[in-house]
Amino acid sequence: MFRTTVTPALAGLVFLGLLFLKVHDASAAEAPIWTLDAAVRQALAVAPEIREAEAEVAAREGARKQAGAWPNPSIDLRADQKLGIEDGSGGTDLTQVAVTQPLALTRLAPQRAQAAAQLSSAREGLRSARLAREVEAAHIFHALQLAQARLTLAERRVAFVAGLESKTARRGDRIVRYLTPLERARLSILREAAEQEAAFAEGKYSEAAAQFRALLALPPDSEPKVAALVPAETPAPLEALLERLDRHPVLEASDYDIAAARAGIDVARAQRYADPRIGVFRERDFLAGEERDYSGVMLSVQVPLWDTQAGNVARAVAETDQARERRAAQRRDLEARLRQGRLHLGHLIEQAERYRGRLLGPARRMLDLARRGFETGEQNVLALVDAYDTFFDAEIRYHELLQEAWQEAAALRLAAGIALTAPEVAP
Repeated sequence: MFRTTVTPALAGLVFLGLLFLKVHDASAAEAPIWTLDAAVRQALAVAPEIREAEAEVAAREGARKQAGAWPNPSIDLRADQKLGIEDGSGGTDLTQVAVTQPLALTRLAPQRAQAAAQLSSAREGLRSARLAREVEAAHIFHALQLAQARLTLAERRVAFVAGLESKTARRGDRIVRYLTPLERARLSILREAAEQEAAFAEGKYSEAAAQFRALLALPPDSEPKVAALVPAETPAPLEALLERLDRHPVLEASDYDIAAARAGIDVARAQRYADPRIGVFRERDFLAGEERDYSGVMLSVQVPLWDTQAGNVARAVAETDQARERRAAQRRDLEARLRQGRLHLGHLIEQAERYRGRLLGPARRMLDLARRGFETGEQNVLALVDAYDTFFDAEIRYHELLQEAWQEAAALRLAAGIALTAPEVAP
């Protein structure tokens, strides 16, 4: 048998180690708190719409490379019985070899310009897709914030009523609040209503959490927790937002679409005539009574006698006009949404601030006074119920204002073209 003496220092070290392990295990078991930035980045990482837009960029990159490629030459081989008939030997001989090269002299440059503009438009489309997914993630994130706040307030309702009933039921207090049967019935109804509100809030939270998990591709058994709602940030001045509006990815994509359509006019004009073809050949034949080889050059040019491709040119011009007018309509709509969104956001921020200072604070003080008065018998249950409903309704409405402000801020970012994250593909 061995006997070990445990010193106070060693015991202290063991205790600290066990405490550290306990704290570490508890912190590891806690679910992470999702912020808006983290939720947006996760949503972008798993969004199939982003991968689709990236594939479109890759496709346009391939089209740009192909647009500048020269057409391949062709080789013609001719074998016939002419030489065998001439010399009486019979058989078939190779009598001609020709190499022909189409000359794409006029259409390659406009094709490259058109493909480059389409590639830039696809990159702006990727930025636009990222921005749209950011706003979608923000809406679902803020919806979960409100559902979480509603659930917390509902649990506070239940705890508040339970605290009233426990205080009025204690017999050890010096002053026991006598409750009439009517007051006890009202408190029972109040408790049941609070529990029903908690069950309803829990259902809404479960629905919002399910949407959040689906958007972020989280495990189905996870319970996501998000940061609490706080007042929204004041938006940038209207002049600054309007100044950068033309850099909106939707408008920049439209600018590149217009450039591609203009290049398409040049492509259509260049394609009115087929590429001229130049060729060289070497042929074997009987010349001056003997078999000889000779060479030559061929040039083939299409004569646009019946089809001048005028319809394709007219169509390209009309498509350019369409792209230009589409861009004008997009800017009009974006500017209108930007002006309206910023105005509405400013009103929501101001309303939430006034609500917190002029209604929520007084309602909280009134509830505290009504509770103390009820516990001492100075106030009846009706005054308490009125203060209770006023305060918790004001809390819910205040959080609704905060959520509406954040939702409007997300819509304003979409209208102004402001992204929370940097694009993966530079325009």
